[in-house]
Amino acid sequence: MIWVAHIISLLYVDQIPSRSKSRKQWDMKAAYKLLFDVRHLSDGPETSLPAVSTSKSTLIAFVAYRLLKLIAYWLLTVHLFTPLIPLVFGPVEPWEFDQYAQTYLRRLPLFEATEPVTLRETLIRVVFTFRWIWLSYVDIGAAHTFLSIIFVGILRLDSPAEWPPMFGSPSKAFTIRGYWGRFWHRLVHKPYLSLAKVVSDRLCVPSLGHKAEKIFLAFLIFFISGVAHAMVSLQRGKLIEAVDDVAFYCINFFVMAIEVVVLDLAGPMRGLLPQWCWKIVGYAWVFTFWFWAAPKWSYPEVHGEMLKETERQNRALGLGLFTGLLGGE
Repeated sequence: MIWVAHIISLLYVDQIPSRSKSRKQWDMKAAYKLLFDVRHLSDGPETSLPAVSTSKSTLIAFVAYRLLKLIAYWLLTVHLFTPLIPLVFGPVEPWEFDQYAQTYLRRLPLFEATEPVTLRETLIRVVFTFRWIWLSYVDIGAAHTFLSIIFVGILRLDSPAEWPPMFGSPSKAFTIRGYWGRFWHRLVHKPYLSLAKVVSDRLCVPSLGHKAEKIFLAFLIFFISGVAHAMVSLQRGKLIEAVDDVAFYCINFFVMAIEVVVLDLAGPMRGLLPQWCWKIVGYAWVFTFWFWAAPKWSYPEVHGEMLKETERQNRALGLGLFTGLLGGE
């Protein structure tokens, strides 16, 4: 979906030429670079990137470092984050991820809920939040790392500079805006921004002012992201999850908007505490948000998978008992 949006952006929105300015012929190398440069790392007056000679030692160091990253991803995912919940809490049941578990705030003791939250449930959500962030991070990071080895180290089509890290530093994620804008990957930003600008221009949003246009474009980027995820869910036949996908990304936008307003209002208070204290408060806020949001978005899928696994185990057990009875006869 991202690549399709990128192609639409290149051909119909930005309309970047595929001809070299120095030669009257098609520049296939420039076309290749543009075709796969979804993040628009090579944006500039020229469409073709300058040739960069990379020494053998640099390539070896690049590939070795990326291989070590892949090994670290694999070790942490397989031996820590994947089995983390059963490792810490023992066997877990499907009902611990059902529709009641997806709701947390309304089930706090303050609201006298019929099924109040428990300490075990709270701790599971804490661990699940870290696990969810890591698995989302490693899915994209590992694929990017693997492909960088292929295109730089083996095929030699690209230089190491053309494969910078996909993610920013987690230290920048002390606001929801910082999480999405400075830590999380920017893979979708440019393609979706181009599509958003088309919609914005058609609706004459720029006439409302630069600030209004900026807010509208940000909303559309999140909305398009939600629609893209929803299309995948619909392809899998999961209508409810598709609706949740759109809602999830729209909620993120509105939370960011509220966050910006609150930070502006709290501006005069920033001098009361050192910056590192405010960052700690920010990290706590970001974690609290994901503690609330991640299970709402991901628990339904986890619950469904656990039910399927339980059904498979029951079938296997039933088949084993049936076979045993036949053998006894």
